[in-house]
Amino acid sequence: MEKKNDFETVMTKLNKIVEKLEDPSIKLEKSIELYEEGMILIKTAEKYLKEAERKIKILTEKDEIEDFE
Repeated sequence: MEKKNDFETVMTKLNKIVEKLEDPSIKLEKSIELYEEGMILIKTAEKYLKEAERKIKILTEKDEIEDFE
């Protein structure tokens, strides 16, 4: 079973992919492969960010409710 990536790990992997894609000697096929991997990682990162935003919104709303009591 593959270990689930955390946000920081995903971002580190994305940065490494960007570095590789910036190499002018990289072959086209490898570029496409890295691009595809990067897009999957971006979607994963977006999920983490949406979940974090949702949690922050819940905590903020909870705090606002408590302030009115």
